[in-house]
Amino acid sequence: MLVCHCHAVNDHTIRRCVHDGARSRNDVRKACGAGSSCGGCRPAIDQLIDLHQDGSTASDAPGTQG
Repeated sequence: MLVCHCHAVNDHTIRRCVHDGARSRNDVRKACGAGSSCGGCRPAIDQLIDLHQDGSTASDAPGTQG
């Protein structure tokens, strides 16, 4: 699913960033650019980070590709 339309970043890429250590929206922005323009995707980025920290997507992240 495309999350950041400005930079064409999908949820798999964001999950990979979080799996690789991104712990905040700013970390994701630095890693892949998502959330650095209009900001419309920032709530979705926060949700993906929260899901990963809750452990519900941790098993999805290692094998995903964007």
